[in-house]
Amino acid sequence: MTSTSDPTAALTAEIARLGHRLDRVEARLQSLGAPDVEGGEITGVLERPVVGASSGPPGTAPPWSAPPWQGPAGQGPAGQGPTGQRPWWAAPPADAGYPGWPAPPHAGAPGQPAPPWAPVPGVPSGWTPPPGPQPFGPTGVPQPRATAGGARLLAWTGAAMTLLGVVLFLALAASRGWGTPPVRVGVGTVLGLVLVGVAVWLHRTEARRAGAMALAGTGFGALYLVVAAANRLLDVPGPLAVLLALVVAGAGLALADRWRSALLAGGIVVGGAWLAPALVEGPLLVALLLALQAVTTVVALRRGVEGRGGEGRGWAWPAVLSAVGPALAASAVAVSEEPLRVVAVIAVTLLGLAGGALSVRRLPEQAVVALVALAPLPMLVLGPVLDGWGGAGVAAAAALLVLTLLAVPGVGTRLRTAIAAVGAIGVLEAVLIGLDGPVATGGLLVVAIALSVVAVAVGNRLPLLVAGGFWLVGTVLALSADAPLTALVDFPADPYVVDGTARPGALVAGAVVSLLVLAASAVITVVAGRLGLVRPDSSTAGIWVPLGVAGLYGTAGLIISPALLVAPDRTAFTVGHAIVTVSWTVVALVLLARGLRRPALRVTGLVLVAGAVAKLVLFDLVVLDGLVQVGAFLGAGLVLLTAGTRYARMVAEAQ
Repeated sequence: MTSTSDPTAALTAEIARLGHRLDRVEARLQSLGAPDVEGGEITGVLERPVVGASSGPPGTAPPWSAPPWQGPAGQGPAGQGPTGQRPWWAAPPADAGYPGWPAPPHAGAPGQPAPPWAPVPGVPSGWTPPPGPQPFGPTGVPQPRATAGGARLLAWTGAAMTLLGVVLFLALAASRGWGTPPVRVGVGTVLGLVLVGVAVWLHRTEARRAGAMALAGTGFGALYLVVAAANRLLDVPGPLAVLLALVVAGAGLALADRWRSALLAGGIVVGGAWLAPALVEGPLLVALLLALQAVTTVVALRRGVEGRGGEGRGWAWPAVLSAVGPALAASAVAVSEEPLRVVAVIAVTLLGLAGGALSVRRLPEQAVVALVALAPLPMLVLGPVLDGWGGAGVAAAAALLVLTLLAVPGVGTRLRTAIAAVGAIGVLEAVLIGLDGPVATGGLLVVAIALSVVAVAVGNRLPLLVAGGFWLVGTVLALSADAPLTALVDFPADPYVVDGTARPGALVAGAVVSLLVLAASAVITVVAGRLGLVRPDSSTAGIWVPLGVAGLYGTAGLIISPALLVAPDRTAFTVGHAIVTVSWTVVALVLLARGLRRPALRVTGLVLVAGAVAKLVLFDLVVLDGLVQVGAFLGAGLVLLTAGTRYARMVAEAQ
């Protein structure tokens, strides 16, 4: 062999070695899905030396210069085409010998065809890789792929239509006299049992389980509807109907638990709870729906996990759906004349709140918020229906029951906010139902002040936010009825002075309500500043500006109402307004003096000065006359002049 052929032979040998190694790598990659394959074999294949490779010094080559299956000058054996050249990745045939070298590891026995791949340790003999997906057809056109979602949608649509058919059959059979009542109930029962039996049989096959879920949901829904109709068709006693409903719901939810299918649980809830009102009503409907809610809640809590995650997320929505039906049904019963409406309403609230308390650590927080919001709804509806102290007591009891959930361990921020909001609605309703007129308005403002004090005592903003809601409702009631703004800017005006006659009760009530508005506005502003909700800049102007305006309104009512109580004439009215203007200016001076090192007070004082000046120009100049007008302008002007001079000296001394 000439020297010019040595590099060629070495290159050919190197290519052969690379081909063998690539053969092993591809065989290993194809065998990854095989059972009992030891880990790390791919690295072993890459590092294992190729049999027949040159182990001599660099530059030496085996005693052959080309693979034997390739003929001279590119001509291969007969039957392989004009060139007979195999691609570099193809395995050599079994009869390919290597002169002077042992046979390659993938060569078969003499006279036997060689296996397509080299044997890989850990792969069973005779195993072939599973066929991969075939997204393209023989023509190269992508094949359409069916989705499981479409199949489930079709199956559950059929389930819904079937349940509607059951309801229509029971309703029409009762109204048109089709058969005897036992026959109607028996037909529905047989249909439900057959559907459940077929579902259990289909569930044994993996490919049929989506249809099995739909059939099982339809079957148990039909059985539940039959139980609901049995009370009216067969005069089944209410307690027995509720017991049968518990059995049917328990069997259905137990099957959903066994199959680990929240979808089946939701289908049973929707089919039973949302179609039962077509067959039964009143407290019995509430009891049937409560039975379904109790069983669903138990299974959801069993499947829920610690930390509101994992499987509990999938079981949250059946629990919420099962709570919607009893809440709505009990609310409808609350406005009726049913003798057991109070019992039904209280039962729904207690069961709902108990489920919410147990779900705090097992279901997502959003689901628990929904349960807590739905549970007291019937009691909040019953309160205005009963009216008086009885209705107020029901609303207050609902608020108290909801607020007890704050003591449950693990309550998060969002749930705590929801509990506070629902409790505040109950307290608000109780005050408005039990009290009337200025007493109700004053009660709301007193609650706002008390909650503000609680907020600053515990260092939590949540009570302050609830206090803001009470303050807003109380201030609106004061402006509209108890200390109306029209009575403060016009004379004479109802309810303070009617036909020239003062109404002492309305004037005293207006003065007290105005004082409470002023006090509540001031307390909320101070507490909000301490808790960091109010800052002396424009970013929190949406909070402190309304509070400041309400405080000015309360000050005006606190001065004008006693003035009209002393003398119900226009002179007292104008004198009262002059005093209001001067008092605003004096308060502004005090705030400016205290605000040398407190920006919030300084900004409030400047705003109050602007308000006093605006009142002088826009109101006092038009409404007041004579010496009262002069006194208002002189008094305010002198106070402002003194305040400006004194404030300038204090600023200079502070600097």
